[in-house]
Amino acid sequence: MDDVVDRKNPPRRAAPPEHFFGRVLKPAELLDHARYSVPMTVAEELRPWVRRYWAVTWDLPDGKRYHTATVSEPGINLTVEFGDIYRANTSGAGTWLTGPVTTRRFDVGLYGRGGVIGVNFHLGGTLAFAHEPPSLIRDTTVPAGGWFSGIDEELGLNEQLAVDEVRETDLRSAAKVLESWLLSRHPRMTEGHARFAQVLDLLDDPSIISLGELSSRCEMSERSLQRMFREYCGVGVKRILTRARVRDAVAAIDQGWDRSFAELAAMFGWFDQSHFTADFHRVTGYTPTEYLGADERSSPPHL
Repeated sequence: MDDVVDRKNPPRRAAPPEHFFGRVLKPAELLDHARYSVPMTVAEELRPWVRRYWAVTWDLPDGKRYHTATVSEPGINLTVEFGDIYRANTSGAGTWLTGPVTTRRFDVGLYGRGGVIGVNFHLGGTLAFAHEPPSLIRDTTVPAGGWFSGIDEELGLNEQLAVDEVRETDLRSAAKVLESWLLSRHPRMTEGHARFAQVLDLLDDPSIISLGELSSRCEMSERSLQRMFREYCGVGVKRILTRARVRDAVAAIDQGWDRSFAELAAMFGWFDQSHFTADFHRVTGYTPTEYLGADERSSPPHL
């Protein structure tokens, strides 16, 4: 029998920003434990490569820990982190690059007091600022200095943000420093990147569920598409398509889906519920039923 979502009397929480849905698992729970903001909009000159600046700060009671997880696009985030934070691969304050997450979700643990201010690049966006291929940091977090020599000294944000209380004005100032640094690297649009951006726009269409459909819509061979995605993302296009449709399904659940999971699977292109459940579990760490019932007490398996 198909599972049916029970949405009777859901708890009232602050409404998450629209871009959280499908990307941050249990998005309203994160806002119960931390403050999220977009400190400033991205300068027009950087918008082809940078999606947004973002910041998360927290001040949790002694002994309290919160696990948050994302299933965002397999892109790259540059982050300046301070205070108490831990991840699956590396922990602590500093300036980091988190590469494309391709096989699972990305888990982070918060405790004590701390924060993060980050640059969320569009898929392939880092190639305008550094020549290293994204595949080099796939599924891992590394010190940003490995790609951007001297970045900590150039930004000077680690000491500025290592204070007892970080205000919104401090985060806005930090975002301006990050933006000035990005602009100083003089990114330039190439013909190849412009073509790649056109292909990416098609991925927002939930009706595109296969490499063949994407190939037909953008009038490129499947082999050329695979080569393009490996170059700009470090990830195969089939994996990106699967993650995109799983994000659509996660977003539907978090926004109040109240029909069967079989209908949800069919809506986003799965022809049988078992295949949908397997893909959903591989990306999020939960089956759809488990995800519906998950809460902050559920410890992520990767931490």
